[in-house]
Amino acid sequence: MPDMKAFLQGFVDTHVHAGPSLIAREFTPWELVEEAEKAGFAAIVFKDHFMPTVSAVRLLQGHYRNYKVKIFGSIALNNAVGGLNPKAAETAIRFGAKVIWMPTTSSANHASKHRAPGTKFPALSVKEKAADPPISILDSNGALTPLVEQILAVLLDHPDVVLATGHLSREEVDVLVRRAVEVGLRRIIVTHPHFMVDATIDDMKTWQSLGAYLEFTAVISLPNSPLYCRPAKDVAALIAEFDPRKVILSSDLGLKGAGHPVAGMTEFLESLLEWGLPYENLKYMVTTNPAAVLGL
Repeated sequence: MPDMKAFLQGFVDTHVHAGPSLIAREFTPWELVEEAEKAGFAAIVFKDHFMPTVSAVRLLQGHYRNYKVKIFGSIALNNAVGGLNPKAAETAIRFGAKVIWMPTTSSANHASKHRAPGTKFPALSVKEKAADPPISILDSNGALTPLVEQILAVLLDHPDVVLATGHLSREEVDVLVRRAVEVGLRRIIVTHPHFMVDATIDDMKTWQSLGAYLEFTAVISLPNSPLYCRPAKDVAALIAEFDPRKVILSSDLGLKGAGHPVAGMTEFLESLLEWGLPYENLKYMVTTNPAAVLGL
């Protein structure tokens, strides 16, 4: 078994959560940056389902300006920021956002899956009183809504920014990826297609062939995680189906009780190695590929 401390040198975590948030979190942004720097991570992208992380990241960047790890912010286009809001996306980018996520907790697909028996997703710390109407990115004809087209246009003006698909359904992801590629976007991540999205292997191969990266997250494959639902053995077999040059492994950690990125990614990667994924491929998936999609 290779030395995982050395393995994680240069890790680019494109998907990690820190508190405070409306969902109980395991660590603060300060703790995460300290951990990432000590472990030799190359970069981290802060994600929150409810508020843009760009302002906090600007403060972190100033405070840790002598650190080697690069720190990036993002925005998830949920109802708390106006939903499919092109202005919110553009403003976040002007503040330095590196990733624009399509709806996650506000997506119609998330709402339906969250209510389904056996589905695991953390509850809010306090029950909401304001409505959170489910968002779909498609109109009645199955095409992207005008607001989504405007968001793609914003991204086209900022080719260094990543489009991530969020918690959309497989049908929505398919339309989105095809249209994004058609208009000229080249930095696309399909967010955990094996969790909530319910994409097929053929779906994922198609999205890869169009140029999108497939993201597989540690948090749902760690047995001690509250979100555990996809054994590493099954994830390893799934990843083996795809071009390793278009796969990204992220932690998606931060949930209270799920642990920290270094320990979580170490456990996840050791399990994937144990179940037959080549060392060289995994190294690409945690360093080269995520660095490429972020333009590092």
